[in-house]
Amino acid sequence: MKKNFFSALAAVLVSGVMLAAAGCAPTAKAFDSPDATLSVNGETDTTDARNIISDTLFGVFLEDINYASYAMDDNLVANGLFEATTMSHWQIANGASISRNETGGVSGGCATVSIGQHDGSVINTGFAPAPMAVEKGVEYNFSAFIKATDYDGKVTISVRNQQKALAQAEITVSQSEEWVKYSAVLKATETADEGLSLYLTFAESGSLDLDGVALETTDSTVGIKNYMYEPVKELSPKFVRFPGGCVIEGKNMDSTYDWKNSIGVGEDGKATELTYTSVAADGTSQTVTTTGEPVTRTPNTDIWQVGSNYYQMEYGIGFYEYFLLCESLGASAIPILNCGIACMIQSNGADLPGRNGNGAEDYIQDALDLVAFAIGDPDSTDENEAYWASVRAAMGHEEPFDMHYVGIGNEQWGRYFDRYEMFIEAFKEAAESNPLYGKVELIVGNGAVFTDTETNGSGGLARLEALAYQAAGKIEKVSEYGVHDHHYYMNYTDFLKNTDHYDSYSREENTRYDVFVGEYSANQTSGAFSTKNNSWMTALSEAAYMTGLERNGDVVKLAAYAPMYGCVDSSLNQWAVDMMYFTNTELVRSANYYVQQIFMLNQGKYLMESELAYADGMESTFKIVGASNAIVDKLYTVASTDGETGDLIIKIVNASPEDIRINIELSDVSVAGNAVVTELQSDDSEAVNQLGDIVISPKTSELKVGGTFGYLSMCYSVTVIRIPVK
Repeated sequence: MKKNFFSALAAVLVSGVMLAAAGCAPTAKAFDSPDATLSVNGETDTTDARNIISDTLFGVFLEDINYASYAMDDNLVANGLFEATTMSHWQIANGASISRNETGGVSGGCATVSIGQHDGSVINTGFAPAPMAVEKGVEYNFSAFIKATDYDGKVTISVRNQQKALAQAEITVSQSEEWVKYSAVLKATETADEGLSLYLTFAESGSLDLDGVALETTDSTVGIKNYMYEPVKELSPKFVRFPGGCVIEGKNMDSTYDWKNSIGVGEDGKATELTYTSVAADGTSQTVTTTGEPVTRTPNTDIWQVGSNYYQMEYGIGFYEYFLLCESLGASAIPILNCGIACMIQSNGADLPGRNGNGAEDYIQDALDLVAFAIGDPDSTDENEAYWASVRAAMGHEEPFDMHYVGIGNEQWGRYFDRYEMFIEAFKEAAESNPLYGKVELIVGNGAVFTDTETNGSGGLARLEALAYQAAGKIEKVSEYGVHDHHYYMNYTDFLKNTDHYDSYSREENTRYDVFVGEYSANQTSGAFSTKNNSWMTALSEAAYMTGLERNGDVVKLAAYAPMYGCVDSSLNQWAVDMMYFTNTELVRSANYYVQQIFMLNQGKYLMESELAYADGMESTFKIVGASNAIVDKLYTVASTDGETGDLIIKIVNASPEDIRINIELSDVSVAGNAVVTELQSDDSEAVNQLGDIVISPKTSELKVGGTFGYLSMCYSVTVIRIPVK
């Protein structure tokens, strides 16, 4: 059901090394009459800040949009907390009934089940955008809290289609006035991915209360199904921005993402600690105490909900799991928090009251508490830091997480900046008494379009506010205002025409500032600029733009394609263009995904001096037919060195419809072995990767290079040449 790209790539690389050892790697001879020459100087001043590329430049953005969390979550049960206002995703059979109680659950609501005759069943149909699926030999962990006030007997737990059970176990429930957590392990005897539901079939008549129903696959990592997790791991991102995006803003209190809800914080503002009896399928029991258990997490409605369709943020994957995900990927965490203003695009941007009705003060406290939760010390003399750090430790992670930034708000403007400045001042004041709060840098929102940035339109929304804040004497340097979060979704021609966008940004000490390109992709494909969603041309344009990001890696500290996940069934998506597309068992990596991957796996540390020159009579630009006849460059390049291996890394993007012969001149470079060449290419600029038809993916080979060598840059291609040096 899954394919490990790295295994395949490793096999290719090993084969290449064996061929090289046998003297079989082809020699890249220089062209007598090249179309262009790329000169690369192997010497660079590594102490010059202009040449130092951010070591966290390329990462990923994970938003709960297009029902992504439902596909990611290793729990296959939908609405198992019974917090939705309806009994969505629950059915009954053989005389059973189920109804929701708003109160009385382990934490919040629960369901009351009545069984009028033996073999009555309650049935969960799973998440519609990611239906239940089982794989032969894989184990699935069932658990549920049951208060059996009027039931004593066996319950069969099974995953079934209309014909038979494909995984099954049995528990024995004892009559009790207390909540007891029952668990069992089901092992699938067959593989199936459609028409499945979870059945709880009761051997006796009676009634009981039910809460926190879960069926979790063991084919998962840190709570995320492996087929969704592994492609992210294979990207090797330097950071993960989460959980949004618009989901953190919401339209009202009910639909804003609440990080404290996501770890089980109750109305009293404290994380919920549960002590209960846990009973396994074999009848053994133990007393367990947990903090932040999923059953204690109060869901919020996702802002991307369409009509009355069920789209609850159930928080099976909450902030704690997001931090664990980052750690497992070797990536730093970049959480984004609500600033206390609702979404200015999808609603009227009203002030939100906050957890305690204190407005902005509540959201500022939430941000300070998150810092304590993520990187605080449980033994701190600061009581607030110690408390939230101890919550993290109680959830299972004694050591702090890797977090250096916190985003405040998302795609907001106008009076947002007054609100954001309240966060600056609160963090500054907090840091005066506790250095912990000075260890993170705030990220300021900057509108939602390309014209909100410097050198375009207004000259940069956040930049203008920062300059005014500086002029008022609140900060000495513009950089103290925070990292500026730029978002833009443009046509592919705009990406090709703006690869130099950050070249002119200030590097002066008092006026420079760092940039986070928090969301970008080539997804505006209407009218004269029409091309297919996720076509190879859109990916090429993003690759060209990324050469500019790396070339300006001293200013652009972080950048992430957005969003990460969409459904293969496009009718389910709220956002059409995504990096990857899922079914309930498979994931399609788009061409855009592979561009991100080869840039992430080949990010340089130091920028090398390089110059591209075309031969006399060779046009450096071409006209994109059908895109308002836009004229753009043919080639886009950047050269850098790997900070660990010292490898020289040359990236070449050929966005044109013609092959181009390039001579690469290496100055002051002592080659130590064969170059590894990784290429993405298709003759069809509108080619699209689809389920079962991956037409664009990396191909790796080796070349003997040195001095001046030739490389044929194929039409519509992205190439990385890694050259080991002495």
